[in-house]
Amino acid sequence: MNTTLWTGLVAITLYLFASLMAMRQLRGGKASQRHGFLGLGMLALLFHACSLWHVIVSPQGIHLGLFPVASLIGATGVAIVILSSLYRRLEWLSLLVFPFNALFLTAALFIHTGYQPSPLAHGIGSHVLFAILAFAMLAIATSQGILVLVQHYQLKHGRIRGVLQLFPPIQVMETMLFELLWAGVILLWLAIAAGFMFIDDLFAQHLAHKTVFTLVSAGLFSTLLAGHHLLGWRGVTAVRITVAAFALLLLGFFGSQLVLEIVLKR
Repeated sequence: MNTTLWTGLVAITLYLFASLMAMRQLRGGKASQRHGFLGLGMLALLFHACSLWHVIVSPQGIHLGLFPVASLIGATGVAIVILSSLYRRLEWLSLLVFPFNALFLTAALFIHTGYQPSPLAHGIGSHVLFAILAFAMLAIATSQGILVLVQHYQLKHGRIRGVLQLFPPIQVMETMLFELLWAGVILLWLAIAAGFMFIDDLFAQHLAHKTVFTLVSAGLFSTLLAGHHLLGWRGVTAVRITVAAFALLLLGFFGSQLVLEIVLKR
């Protein structure tokens, strides 16, 4: 068994165990359990990074296909959740981030598409880096928004029930949502700026749809932040705009990559 495979399988196993520990913590576990599943998540991330390095980096160049990039974004999301725990408690998002990482890494290890690795110039590398960071941050923000939406729904129909009783008050959840959105939108605009600087033609045939969807998504996210600051937009309205903007971002990259790699085998 090669290094790529065994480190990936260890990471997948650790993510699943960390997910179970996170569930126990949310059901009223001790503080030591919180440190336990975050530590397990960090260990899983290290094995994930090792496996993904061997998947993405090759003598032919950098493999930025659909599943390796999805797995890289997922790994970035895990790092954000773990680092954020130093000042903001986001461990409830581990129940989404850890299992999805196990799924994304499995796909990166075992599903091979028509994507061919190629060298990556330094300028384009900065665009890719900002794009991955932005996507991971906005994915976490969208997940946070969905939890806020569920809290609003339960409050409207009586009271908070189930595991959501263990979450912070809805005002705190909304504050955290906008903190994540600000960070994600800044990174997204940096990715767009780097793209215009270092990519010859962002509106070339194979990039036009991706560029348009990304610009519209960034515009929606920015409008939401302006509306929140100037007009007090929050709650269900904010979450709906967040989900719509992220859906456009998701469609822009993964939709086109899915067609190119899976359908057209490019």
